[in-house]
This record gives sequence, C-alpha cells and structure tokens, in this order.
Amino acid sequence: MIELNGIYKLKHIINFEGNIDDDFKVVAISKDKKMVACVQLTGIDAGERFVFMIECLLDPEHPEDKYYGELIEK
Repeated sequence: MIELNGIYKLKHIINFEGNIDDDFKVVAISKDKKMVACVQLTGIDAGERFVFMIECLLDPEHPEDKYYGELIEK
C-alpha cells in the first residue's frame, strides 16, 4: 500500500530507455487516493516536486508489478 511519507520508486515503462530508479517520498495524497505529490530524493532532480498517479509508484507489497505500460513506436 502506498502511504504518506513513504519512499518509493517509479514503475518502469517497457521499451523506454529513460526509466529511472530514483527514490521519491510521498508528501501528499489526493482525497480520492488516485494522485500523489512526491519529492525526488535521489538523482539529478533531487529536491524537485512531482505529481504522479498512485499506480505509477512501485508498491512494496506487489514488487512483481514493476511495469506501467509499454512504449510503442510506429
């Protein structure tokens, strides 16, 4: 389960070379629990704030669910 003040990584997108393994700390969760505001803790953009859909974060209770979609180029 994704929780406030938890530290998570982003899920990866299949066939996307720009995936990162940086840590993000959840600082706010929307009332409907669909969106989270995060601060990036590691990496080039450390200290920056981002908003993600909650399903984009890697849930430690479901580590096998590590992908969020696939990039398809035509």
